[in-house]
Amino acid sequence: MIDFDDLPVLTDPVMIAAFEGWNDAGEAASAAITHLREVWSAEPLTELDAEEYYDYQVNRPLISLDAEGVRQLQWPSTRLYVARAPLFPRDVVLIQGIEPNMKWQQFSREILGLAAELNISMFVTLAALLSDNPHSRPVPVTGSCTDPALREALG
Repeated sequence: MIDFDDLPVLTDPVMIAAFEGWNDAGEAASAAITHLREVWSAEPLTELDAEEYYDYQVNRPLISLDAEGVRQLQWPSTRLYVARAPLFPRDVVLIQGIEPNMKWQQFSREILGLAAELNISMFVTLAALLSDNPHSRPVPVTGSCTDPALREALG
């Protein structure tokens, strides 16, 4: 479970999440989070304990070489970042990682518990699904919302 000594003080924060897996066709959702992390210079906040949620036979760690040729081992995980987006009156918490292989309820409780501690007022999830859509036609975009007032405002 996530354990904090100091939580950042955020301004009316929004949480945006994307998970790699079947709902990340072409890595569109996770790439969107990567893009937001880069353009907003997001800072790492924390990561979930990977041992609790991932089957390493399904999601293997990655080995890469750094600039000096030293091998780096990166374990699959779900990481959270904080961004203060320019020209946006709210702070943003970005969640990026692989959807869990096990303990979905605990995984959800952990993220929602952190959202409550950070006083998150809106939680947005991104996904990308495969479609039989030809390149010559507009790409279908679907949105859903549990807040009736926001749903009405956005049409």
